[in-house]
Amino acid sequence: MTNKLFEGGSMPGVGPIHIDEINPTLDVLEKHLGIDLKNNVLGSVGKKEFSGDIDVAIQVDADKIPELVKKIEACPLIMDIAKSSVIMTKVKIEGYDASKQTTKPRTGYVQVDFMPGDPEWMKTYYHSPSDKESKYKGVFRNLMIATIAAIRDSRASGETIDDGRSAEVERWIWSPTEGLVRIKRVPAQRKDGKGYTKKNIDTPIQKPIKNPDQIAKALGLDGAKDLNSFESLLAAVEKNLPADEVEKIKTSFAKNGSVKDIGVPSELMQKESLADKQMNRILQLSGYNRYEV
Repeated sequence: MTNKLFEGGSMPGVGPIHIDEINPTLDVLEKHLGIDLKNNVLGSVGKKEFSGDIDVAIQVDADKIPELVKKIEACPLIMDIAKSSVIMTKVKIEGYDASKQTTKPRTGYVQVDFMPGDPEWMKTYYHSPSDKESKYKGVFRNLMIATIAAIRDSRASGETIDDGRSAEVERWIWSPTEGLVRIKRVPAQRKDGKGYTKKNIDTPIQKPIKNPDQIAKALGLDGAKDLNSFESLLAAVEKNLPADEVEKIKTSFAKNGSVKDIGVPSELMQKESLADKQMNRILQLSGYNRYEV
């Protein structure tokens, strides 16, 4: 067994796990470690036929993490271990069925990441809808919540600094560790006191919200069910929020670099208006190509 320091990434020699193999593999791990794993899996684990890895939330105090690492290292089921912000391990798949294959090579081993933190909050933040509930990965759901948070009930002071930023903004931020947080944001001053840097200083102004229903209410939505997927969030936004905010949210989301890299959802692609359709039809019948140079 190797014991390396990683900054994230994949363990060597691991591959996807079939949905039928997840519980048997976690059952054996639970028995050896004495830790509840199945009730604390994160993301899309168990929601689709194959999972690339298994992420598990572990409730552990920061000063107890070294002890947890030693406990995991001592487990005979752990073939390899590496630690970064999470504890990454290589685990033999229990009841491995080599006949069940997917697009990525299967090896008989799967990566299990033990993620220290608050399991209930992590299950909310890392929630991923099933394939039947959404066409998109969980990252789109989180990016959409972050976009709504940035725009919903954002209040900027009338005063601006030289680069155009507001001197003060009160808004929501979507934090992976703290929850939905209401903050006051101001530009960071230069050390010499002459102007500002490009950084901002965020100061929480009320207690963070981690309850899903309360998060939804704070964002102007109906309830926790609206946070399930990109599609449910979009539908809730269009139903509940003012038209100008809806357009800002859609535009901001579509311009996000991560979204553009993955692919802008078809629901946000600009649709041809009825007037444009009629004009294009008239031009087509007249034999005129409006786009000719």
